Amino acid sequence: MYKNLYEIDEILNEAVMTGVPTIIVEGIDDIEIYNEIARSVPFDVEVYAVEYIDGFGEGCEQVIKALKELNEIPNTKNNLMNHVLGIIDKDVRDYRGEIPDVKPILILNYYSIESHFISKNIINSTLSLCSKASQELITDQLCTDIMNDVENKLLDLYYISLESLKHSLEKEYETSFRYSFTSGRIQDQKIKAVIASKKEELDKFACDQGLEPSLETLKSITKGKWLIDVFSYELINIIKSLQGLCETHKILTCKSCIIKAYDKCLYRIKDGINNNTIKSLAITNTDGTDFKYIIDRITNIKKCA
Repeated sequence: MYKNLYEIDEILNEAVMTGVPTIIVEGIDDIEIYNEIARSVPFDVEVYAVEYIDGFGEGCEQVIKALKELNEIPNTKNNLMNHVLGIIDKDVRDYRGEIPDVKPILILNYYSIESHFISKNIINSTLSLCSKASQELITDQLCTDIMNDVENKLLDLYYISLESLKHSLEKEYETSFRYSFTSGRIQDQKIKAVIASKKEELDKFACDQGLEPSLETLKSITKGKWLIDVFSYELINIIKSLQGLCETHKILTCKSCIIKAYDKCLYRIKDGINNNTIKSLAITNTDGTDFKYIIDRITNIKKCA
């Protein structure tokens, strides 16, 4: 248990007195991400994990609870929109009909904040940081090709996600996979075989839900932590293959490989880079278009004043 926790009314009073809006998020790990997103907002904000507030734990339900308590403070309801915003993951609450009726709150468009980092924009920046390749080598076509390859690998998560979603909506359903599982269990061959045997049933379920295999569907129904773990794993493997592709002139050849100095290929991955590094680098890049609606909503706090 933390000491010297904030009081819920203290956070609101500080936002009102300083004119610096407060954003309440689900957990400590979210603070860094939302601080990065807020760098694109034309004013300062303070980001608090809900567990920093006395009487609250971590998670989306706790953010909802905090917003409800703020609404109950006398003479603040009309003022709240000008100073506070709660942000929560979508999870699959839209499929369950559990969209909270509380303001001011932003429910993410995708399953979780991690889902927003699966993009071509992340590939471009990651290649720059993980290799010595210049921007003239990291072409839009190369990033598109890599993204297409990664997306094809990510689609392996489609039926696992459908299986988890079906269980989430139908508690009596005998599931082989659920959202509480870690990403490490995705490669369990016995589980994959069982889910493959349910393909026809899961396709019917997907049709009923208006779902089809695509990256947008994955961002909506796949647990964000699974998605970014697999994305990072597949991306690091592709980056490792670029040196061989450069040597055989299957991609734009770097200056080292032109003179056959293959061991100095500019595409080669830097020492110490692994899939966890890729994941850490990815979640520091909030420049993609997927984040625009979040930036716009935070910016709108001041417009409400």
